[in-house]
Amino acid sequence: MPIFHIYSASPIIGIGSSAAGLSTYLATLAYHQKHQVKSKKVLSCQVTPSNPSARNLSYKAENILKKQLMLDATQFKGSFCDHPFYRFTITLEIKGLFWAKNTEEVSFDIYDMPDSLLRDIRKFSSSHSFTEYYDDLFSDIGGYFLPIDGTSHREDEVYAKSLEKFTTDLTQRNPQGCPIAFAVTKCDLSELWVNRDDPRGMVQRRFPKMYEILENWTQENKEKVEYFTTSSFGVFGQYCDPNSIIQSKSKEGTLAVIRNPQEWQPFGLIEPLYWLCTGKML
Repeated sequence: MPIFHIYSASPIIGIGSSAAGLSTYLATLAYHQKHQVKSKKVLSCQVTPSNPSARNLSYKAENILKKQLMLDATQFKGSFCDHPFYRFTITLEIKGLFWAKNTEEVSFDIYDMPDSLLRDIRKFSSSHSFTEYYDDLFSDIGGYFLPIDGTSHREDEVYAKSLEKFTTDLTQRNPQGCPIAFAVTKCDLSELWVNRDDPRGMVQRRFPKMYEILENWTQENKEKVEYFTTSSFGVFGQYCDPNSIIQSKSKEGTLAVIRNPQEWQPFGLIEPLYWLCTGKML
């Protein structure tokens, strides 16, 4: 069985909206050995945490998330490099011609940045004390993963202003372009679940200002933006009930914990990371 290995030499940076659940997303990625992938050509998908920090995420999922608690928010560090980074290997068994099977391995590093970074990116970019920190966001980066809480649509204009500043600076510092995976999270919730198979349409309707910024940017950087829908907790039961218990809701998003750990079936976690590493959709 042929094995194709792809290693993303430059790291991915995760920059999420407040309450987007980036840390929960990564802990769920580390904890589940097998993941769902919508593509019919993928026969199986397994994720392996490949460094101590990533393996510790699996421990947090077992001992915090499964106990219906929330992970602590990622805090700002004195230096960009002080933020935790996680190394993963995704192993896919892919259907080939006739009865053939191919194995593809994709390895990458990803940084988990603070929840408030996207909202405050304009402030940081003009602060002398954050100049080096901000510069590091554009230095030798393989791609950006932007998880956005799907229920934070009332903050669209706020995030769009930051996103416009970010994409403008990205173009100036990296004229060749750098891929951005925009992922709508919390898609187990009923208001998002019904449109989970139309990520581009969901973003266009719920986040029209951010969508416009990204589409204008990608006119100059062809094929550098893609849209995804994800859920760290998934759904369960005959009627696809959200596998989450809402703790609080605000215009910044929804805070929730897992409802039934025994029925924990996340979805959509693999696709954006695979695209960032390979440029291909599953």
